[in-house]
Amino acid sequence: MCMKDMGTVFQLQQHFEDAHSNEDKDVLDQLKGLFGKAKRKLLSIKKEDTPQGGPYPEQASVASVSVTVDVGGIDPTLWEPQEIGAIRSHTDFFKPIRDARIDRYVVETNKLLIRLDKLIGPNVPTDAGRRKNYEKKVVLWAPDQHVNICMTCGKGFTLTRRRHHCRLCGGIMCNKCSQFLPFTYAKKLTSPAFNLNQEPSGFIKRSSSNSSLNSMMTPEGDPHLRTCLHCRQVLEKRDQQVEQRKSKPVIVQFYEKMKFCMDEAEQFLPSYIQMAESLSSGEATYSLQEAQTLRTKLVRLFESIDVLSKRIAQLGLNDEELPGAKAVQLQKSIRVQASNFLQENMLGLSKLPTEEQLQRLQDVHRAKVQKRIALERHAAMEAQKIERQQQEELKRHEERTHQSREALLQREVPKPALRVPNKGWKPTEVNFQPNDADDPMVQQMNIIRGYVKQARDAQRWDEVKMLEENLKELQREYWSQNKSQN
Repeated sequence: MCMKDMGTVFQLQQHFEDAHSNEDKDVLDQLKGLFGKAKRKLLSIKKEDTPQGGPYPEQASVASVSVTVDVGGIDPTLWEPQEIGAIRSHTDFFKPIRDARIDRYVVETNKLLIRLDKLIGPNVPTDAGRRKNYEKKVVLWAPDQHVNICMTCGKGFTLTRRRHHCRLCGGIMCNKCSQFLPFTYAKKLTSPAFNLNQEPSGFIKRSSSNSSLNSMMTPEGDPHLRTCLHCRQVLEKRDQQVEQRKSKPVIVQFYEKMKFCMDEAEQFLPSYIQMAESLSSGEATYSLQEAQTLRTKLVRLFESIDVLSKRIAQLGLNDEELPGAKAVQLQKSIRVQASNFLQENMLGLSKLPTEEQLQRLQDVHRAKVQKRIALERHAAMEAQKIERQQQEELKRHEERTHQSREALLQREVPKPALRVPNKGWKPTEVNFQPNDADDPMVQQMNIIRGYVKQARDAQRWDEVKMLEENLKELQREYWSQNKSQN
């Protein structure tokens, strides 16, 4: 059975004719008949949809040809290599248009902010008539006789639909299209240091009143400015840009928390590994409770990293407006990074022994230390014995040399060269009176202290270092036994 997958029906038919034509001719004929029926059916449907004798008969012929070619749902010509035609870059045309639009928006926004700062300043008159004249001086108003329709809705002005001027651009609009900007929100737009703690935090709704006082005061008595829809959109866009600069995106906040957890875990991991290895070898340097507390901290940090990375990976996927392809790729990369971090550190986290296991390990370690101390003591005694033998042999050698020298002097024979065997330092036996009440480990420590003194006197610094390390290990073991007994 052939399991090869083809992209189109024509490729499948061609492959069957080339590779399987000798296998079964009935199957080939049946396959050709099936394709022929499908072509005729599609052609008949296309002819019914296309009117006879239409104004564009050549389009109908082209459409029929495309149907015959695109029977399998994929145009076979797409798979063929195509030569690249003429290429033209529109970047040079796009940049001037974009720069002009950005400059226009920046100039218009700055102009509105400067006017707004003047209109809400401390020198603004409180009287309605004087304030209106002041607003006309700051912004040139369009003459009423030159504007007959609202610039927002396009409806004409009548006795009931009065003209109203925008205090920021001077345009004319009707009462329904008027927007009202509170002074608190205006101060936030003009002064970055202003803290907006009052409500409302944006434009307010239009009231049904048609009086001139409505252009200056809200029903609650708070001052505000009448603006048009265009000025409102420009100011709100400016406010959104400022807020976006101040606040961090949600994905950045999640990532910073996850990175903080990673840094803390990397800081605690070396200490925990050192504690786990020390306890597993039976040493009493660290406490089991401290290691368990540190392990609990690490596990919680790993759980936080896993939860935060999953939230980052699913961020925005359930919203109506899905994030872009680059954003989704970034979220997946963060999740992969967190998964690799957890695999490297959490899965290989060493387990701690239980209290019973720790007691057994400490007993085994104590026995090894005592055995090593006994071996070292036996080796020291053997070294003392060898040293005594070497000293005796050296003494006898010196006596024989002295005797031979005297004999040679008497015979007036040239004096032979004296050969002295290489000397090696070994400690002598320490003479002290042990007390029956003393612990055997205390007696061993006293003996090693005597060896250390002899090595210092002989200036054997390597042996001094080795004996001092043995003495420190005996002291730690002695203190550990006393602590466990108490």
